Amino acid sequence: MMGVIVEGESDEKVIREITHKLGVNAEIRRSKRGAKIQSPTKTKSYVLDLLHDCDTIIILKDSHCSDPEEIESNFGNRLRELGLSIDGTISVCIVVHAIESWLLADEEAIGDYLSTTIKEIHNPENACKPEEILDEIFKENNREYLKGGEDPREIAKRLRLERVIKKCPSFIKFKRVLV
Repeated sequence: MMGVIVEGESDEKVIREITHKLGVNAEIRRSKRGAKIQSPTKTKSYVLDLLHDCDTIIILKDSHCSDPEEIESNFGNRLRELGLSIDGTISVCIVVHAIESWLLADEEAIGDYLSTTIKEIHNPENACKPEEILDEIFKENNREYLKGGEDPREIAKRLRLERVIKKCPSFIKFKRVLV
């Protein structure tokens, strides 16, 4: 079984739908109260807990407008200092900015959910705050994007993963480790 540690409620909902689409049996753990995964010490406790039942563990962390490669390197180094080996059994995958960038990759999925047509977003990982772009799209359709609500799950259910692969390099790495 695969273990995935995520930062927030919307991440958990989206990853549940993605693992389901890919046919991957995954145990998904969310940081307490949706906090960012910042503490390697706390992350280590999640990893050790998941290692009882999981062969592979992915720590999925958002870059939040910072350099994803730098975050991956720093976080991986901090985990190694705590005695965790980032070697294939445990992987750190960084979502460029936030999970909503993956949702923005498929405007048809968003449009289907909102019952409208959405203009194509060519480079969703370029948006520093993709949740704000989603909220703008929702507001244009007299709705409000609720990050912790059912909106992320409903868009993810409609998501065509080939679109995400085409537009989001960070998803490619996640999928490669996941499958």
